[in-house]
Amino acid sequence: MTILHKIISTGSGINRCYRIANADGKSWLLPAKNMRVALNLYQPSGRNGKLLKALFPRLHRLPFVRKAIKAETIYCTLQQELKELLQRIFNCGNLEFAIFEGTPCVHQKITIQLSNGSNILGYCKASDNKDILQLFEKEAATLTLLAKNGVTNIPRALHCGTLSNGVHIFVQSTAKTTKSQVVHTWGPLQEQFLTTLHEKTRLALPFEESDYYRSITALQEHIDWLPATTDKEVVTTAIAMVMAENCGKMVEFSACHADFTPWNMFVERSELFVFDFEYAALTYPPGIDRCHFELQTAIFEKRLSREEILEYINGCDVAHRQLLRLYLLDVISRFTIRERGNARGDIARSLDTWCYLLKNIKYQ
Repeated sequence: MTILHKIISTGSGINRCYRIANADGKSWLLPAKNMRVALNLYQPSGRNGKLLKALFPRLHRLPFVRKAIKAETIYCTLQQELKELLQRIFNCGNLEFAIFEGTPCVHQKITIQLSNGSNILGYCKASDNKDILQLFEKEAATLTLLAKNGVTNIPRALHCGTLSNGVHIFVQSTAKTTKSQVVHTWGPLQEQFLTTLHEKTRLALPFEESDYYRSITALQEHIDWLPATTDKEVVTTAIAMVMAENCGKMVEFSACHADFTPWNMFVERSELFVFDFEYAALTYPPGIDRCHFELQTAIFEKRLSREEILEYINGCDVAHRQLLRLYLLDVISRFTIRERGNARGDIARSLDTWCYLLKNIKYQ
């Protein structure tokens, strides 16, 4: 039984939904009722995806439209135990839902958007993988700690636990509405959020006691997990240089979101709200989140070649290029360790790009 069929029950005469997929192997389950609200879960970057988001709510009743986009009709509802739990959490007996089945990878998980009419109430992430349960627990603890430190415009952790059928869930609040906007370019709102995050969580400690140190030493220990196409010597040399520059020193760190991208944030009433803190860490070099935003949008939204990205980076100031070295080692580490030597598809291509940049950036 797939994880999807552990969280939904299917049958005629329940809720009519459409299952759509894209070329990257990602799938969404969207209700026919209030579909425009449900599509807030769908954040396409390509032209075809944007057209689908704009037009499908009006045209989904037409059989030839559904056939053209290969939309599968499914009648389903949330599994009873999950539905009752979510109804209690959100104090709502008439929950509506949309489902993103997750990005294909080792840590693939389902995201459920919960709504009532035009009101988006919150999100529930679900998986039957015990490793992902640990991520859920870590995210819940991180959000609670950040809130205690005065960080605002982030979700509240509402529930973290396991259903009787073995499905692990993490439920969080949201301030998102149907008027929320996704901003795809860097600007003052992103800058201010990261500045506040740094100020609220800054901490000086020995380099060897930081989360960042643990990240790059893990990469050092598992260097053979890198794809065969990458230059492992370049990675090993870069780690040695960072160690030589920082070991034995007191260094200022702060919290890092670690997946700071347009698809993990939105603007509501001129304020930036950020979510999906599952990879967040508390002691990282400030500025790494901006590097992630720049490179992820360059790769996945602007569709730049690695040569074009390198040209842009080498036009930045020296301090930013040196910060990018720290970032590249961390992001290479995160995905190498996560995939355990089995990187495929977009992840393998990204690792190849990151290693190419690490080798060719002019650090002086």
